Amino acid sequence: MDVLDDPPPSVAVSARESTQVGLIHRVGRPGVLACLVGAWLVACIAGVSLLWRYASDAGERAVPPARLPESLGMPRGASDWSLLVFLHPQCTCSRATLTELGKLVHFAEARLATRVYIWAPREAPEGFVQSELWERSRALPGVEVLADVDGKVARELGALTSGHVVLYAPDGTERFSGGITSARGHEGDSPGGLALRALLSSGEAERSASPVFGCALKTPSQVTGASPR
Repeated sequence: MDVLDDPPPSVAVSARESTQVGLIHRVGRPGVLACLVGAWLVACIAGVSLLWRYASDAGERAVPPARLPESLGMPRGASDWSLLVFLHPQCTCSRATLTELGKLVHFAEARLATRVYIWAPREAPEGFVQSELWERSRALPGVEVLADVDGKVARELGALTSGHVVLYAPDGTERFSGGITSARGHEGDSPGGLALRALLSSGEAERSASPVFGCALKTPSQVTGASPR
C-alpha cells in the first residue's frame, strides 16, 4: 500500500498563511462595515443639524413705530385692525408665511385690513419683483399688494427680514411685531400666528413679538440674480 509523502515544509507554511489571511479577511469585514455605517450616521446627523440650524436662524429683531404711520393711508374703520406684511420677492422661505397669512385672513374676515409690501429695488432685474410670491399675495382675498420701492416702507416700519408682520389695533397702536412661522419655510401653528389670532379674537395675547424666519431685506446695492439667504 502506497503511503503519501508529507507535503514539503514550504507548502505547509503557505497553506497556514492562506488560512490565516482568510480568517483575517472574514474577521475584518464586519469591522469595516461597522466603521462605514458609523461614518454614514455621523454624516446624516451633521447634515440634519446644519439644516435645522438654517431653518431656525431668525432674522434681526425689529422695532416698529408705536403708532400706525398716517402716511401709509391704511383704511381705518371703527373695528379695523391693520396688518402690514413685508416680503422679499425671491425668498422661498416666505411661501410658508403666505400660507399662514391666507389662514389668518380667512380667520379674521372683515376685521382685518391687510397690505403686503414686496421689496422692490429700483435696479432689480426684470421679473425680480413680480415673482411667485407677488402672484400668491395678489390671490389672497381682500389683500392689497404694493411694491415697496427701495424698501422705504420696510425701513419706516423697522422690518429687516422677509416674513415680518406688524399688527396695529383699530386705535392705531402697535400690538404685535414678528413672524408667523415657527421656522424657515415651516407651515402650521406658530407662537406668532397664535398671538395674532388671540388679538383679533379678544384684543389680548400672551406675547407681542416673535422671531422672524426668512431672507434679509437687503439694500439695493446688494441686488443680484442669486437667491437671497
